[in-house]
Amino acid sequence: MRQINFPNWLLWIDNNLKWLSIPKLPLALTAIQAVGFFLVMGKPGFEEQLVLNPHAVFHGEIWRIFTFLAIPISNSFLVFFVLWFFYSVMLWLENAWGSTLLTVYFLFAWFSAVLASLLIMTPVETFAYMECSFFFALATLNPNREIHLFFILPIAFKWIAILGALVLLVVPLFLGSYQRLLYLLLLFANYLLFFGKDYWILFKKELKKRQL
Repeated sequence: MRQINFPNWLLWIDNNLKWLSIPKLPLALTAIQAVGFFLVMGKPGFEEQLVLNPHAVFHGEIWRIFTFLAIPISNSFLVFFVLWFFYSVMLWLENAWGSTLLTVYFLFAWFSAVLASLLIMTPVETFAYMECSFFFALATLNPNREIHLFFILPIAFKWIAILGALVLLVVPLFLGSYQRLLYLLLLFANYLLFFGKDYWILFKKELKKRQL
């Protein structure tokens, strides 16, 4: 597993603000998604009440800044495979970082999603971006770890992450507007805050090698 050069302020939080840690966060987020799935399946149209709709928030429906976390990534029973994988990813991150840093990563993901929605006036209708940010973190820490696709084909995390980044980020950036660019950057602000320093150090090292 790669050793990441975290920003000093993040290390300070990890050492001094342990009280921020949310107990059993992986289980809590997975349970919220599972409950959301059954509510949406049991009551057609209920999903609309969960969406982070900025216009509705500014008209007093404040609960939406929290309820969008319960929107299931899929409306089929494949959601349980997705939730199992998401839960595993969060457990791996918790083992690598500890509960405090995992909580901070989640809180930044939640806050940046809310901020992006309210600033750009764009609804957040899925939990997928947040889930992807967790997976991108794991793929950065352990790029060669493998999962067996369809329980047969082994594929490294780094290739899944690259494909996911192309679909979710690169293509929309080329086809979208500057507003879309800002929106996507905010949605993945937690990843940039955690790994930006490490990428910058790697970039400077590579630049120095090329100058020799």
